[in-house]
Amino acid sequence: MSDKLFDESFMSKLENMSLHFKNAVNSVYTGGRRSKSHGSTVEFSDFREYTPGDDYRRIDWNAYARFEKFFIKLYLDEKQLHTRILLDTSKSMDFGEPNKGFLAKRLAAAFAYMAIGSLDRASIYSVSEHMEHICSGIEGRNAFYKSLDRLAAVPFKGESRLFECVRELRSISRGDGAAIIISDLLTDSDYKAMIDYLLYYKQQIILVHILSPDELNPQYSGRVRLLDSEDNDYRDLDITPRTMDLYKRTLKSFMDDIASFCAKRGVYLLQISSDESLESILLGKGHSLGIIS
Repeated sequence: MSDKLFDESFMSKLENMSLHFKNAVNSVYTGGRRSKSHGSTVEFSDFREYTPGDDYRRIDWNAYARFEKFFIKLYLDEKQLHTRILLDTSKSMDFGEPNKGFLAKRLAAAFAYMAIGSLDRASIYSVSEHMEHICSGIEGRNAFYKSLDRLAAVPFKGESRLFECVRELRSISRGDGAAIIISDLLTDSDYKAMIDYLLYYKQQIILVHILSPDELNPQYSGRVRLLDSEDNDYRDLDITPRTMDLYKRTLKSFMDDIASFCAKRGVYLLQISSDESLESILLGKGHSLGIIS
């Protein structure tokens, strides 16, 4: 397990957290959530091999007596949600004090851990100029721990092409799960089209919009050169009180527009600063939204 992302103390807190989504799921995989196809009784469907972290009460001891391996029972009316975590790894995410990208990786790992705690699958994707799998189809704690080092090592580079990258998803099917997007949304790509694309596939969506304190409340004055970290373009500016007032009004309009769009689309929105603690984000804002308990 990577000490950079989590310590044992926070891992123990994650054990008691879970993700909640408002809709039933349509999925061919068995797991821990109710589907729309359940009947009046719980009907046995299949076995799968026990993975550390699974509910030990599901172990079939008769199967163990025959095969000397642990298997758990699966049922037809329990479907597995596939939680796809889309992590913006463009260069602009590698900014701020505290660093936006570091908190974003911790959030991605925390959401994945909560998903597998519900016997669901989790995949984490790197999204910048292209989409890449970081960890695909994580099931069980052992697979999660192995994925942490890969997640920690992912670099932040290039420009953010959110919509174009999401269209590269090939494994997505209608109503099979949830999409959790973690991004600063500092992009020329159409993030609204990205969300509408995911909604077309009936994905339940959480958007985590993360900015740094320097972006939310910059403390610049005088002559400064602002550099675009993604395309290396720059602009020389004289920062005056009027300039700062215009920036703050533009930022507020940008964030209000995101909030309004998400509310109209039924998208869960977490707008956070990189100086917030992981615990306050999950158990504070996440709990208030009703997506984490």
